[in-house]
Amino acid sequence: MVNNKAYNVAKLAIMFATIFVAMMLDRAISILPIGFSMAVVALLVTLSFCFLENKWSTAILSGLFFGLASFLKEFIMPSATLGQVFPPQYWLLVTIPPRVLMTTVAFAIYRLVQKLCSSCRPRKRQIVAMAVASFFGLATNTFGFLTMLELCRTMYQVETNGVFVLIYGLLVTNILPEYLISIIGAPLVVLGVRRGLKIGIEGIPKQMEN
Repeated sequence: MVNNKAYNVAKLAIMFATIFVAMMLDRAISILPIGFSMAVVALLVTLSFCFLENKWSTAILSGLFFGLASFLKEFIMPSATLGQVFPPQYWLLVTIPPRVLMTTVAFAIYRLVQKLCSSCRPRKRQIVAMAVASFFGLATNTFGFLTMLELCRTMYQVETNGVFVLIYGLLVTNILPEYLISIIGAPLVVLGVRRGLKIGIEGIPKQMEN
């Protein structure tokens, strides 16, 4: 039991560390003179963890860790959408709820599509389920993030100006590459890691599969 507990703690630590590193990598790329700022790597990694073990707990924790990583990142490298505009007491509203909701919705859709495609071959079923779930999860994150950002703007009484219009424009512009990379990449990453870890194509150890 002690070994299992230590294993689970180590697994969660690795999950959080991987998501945090992915987020810092995205942030480092965003400061380069390339004209855009995205969260491509962090979203792909988070959604991959969300589906990896085919468990509700892992899915929800992946969103929570994504949110916590976003929160900590603002202290290190404040973003133009949050850290440079609002004080720290507002950051949790924008960083955590939308990300937890993202992975919760994504995993619910993943399970639903699996049932709807129960007659499909396992690999095809997994790819379709993760791709569709990634889209809905990302859409939830976008809507939730913008909603909480607007709520904070209203609470902090920041007037709508050219800066916010530019911020919203950049967020909308980033949607296409972020969505495409995660929708295509998450199923490939998850299936590859599942194969490497020998936990079965369904994300369940082979000895436990029906």
